[in-house]
Amino acid sequence: MDRFRMIFQYFQSNSESVMNGICGLLALASVKMYTSFDFSCPCLPQYNVAYSLGVMFIPPIILFLCGLILNRQSLVMLEEWRRPAGRRKKDLAVIRYMCSSIVQRAMVAPVVWIIVTLLDGKCLICAFSGSVDPEKFVGFANVSTVQVQQLLAKVPCKDDELMRNNTSRKAVSRYLRCCSQ
Repeated sequence: MDRFRMIFQYFQSNSESVMNGICGLLALASVKMYTSFDFSCPCLPQYNVAYSLGVMFIPPIILFLCGLILNRQSLVMLEEWRRPAGRRKKDLAVIRYMCSSIVQRAMVAPVVWIIVTLLDGKCLICAFSGSVDPEKFVGFANVSTVQVQQLLAKVPCKDDELMRNNTSRKAVSRYLRCCSQ
């Protein structure tokens, strides 16, 4: 029982360090989740943007909510907000400070996810390959607009027969990867 009390007192006295450690662990978990996730673009003009932006932004939203829930100060802030006025007025500066502290810590893991996603570049290439100006690239000349959109949607797909050895696919891919990074 004494060991449990010592551990509990340690966490209470070093709550700031513990919260920073939890944020760091969430950030490392987000990087590990992204690297274990094998992103595969659907290569369809109507789905590329939605799928890619979903992969890029839905997990960070979930990580942000986890960061808010795991933060010990969230409960303290809620208790301060719900506390009846009584003799002491509610100090909005304290609530603002606590709220900003909570949000800053909760944003660590989502920002790491987005940075890793942008450095990898696969999501951005998939999402925005259809919006590239085809006149900047040689391989899309003398092709109808519908065919250009189909070809641009297949830029992330290296296995596609039409795009396997296409130099324009490589150029568009490099261009978008540079923009991403």
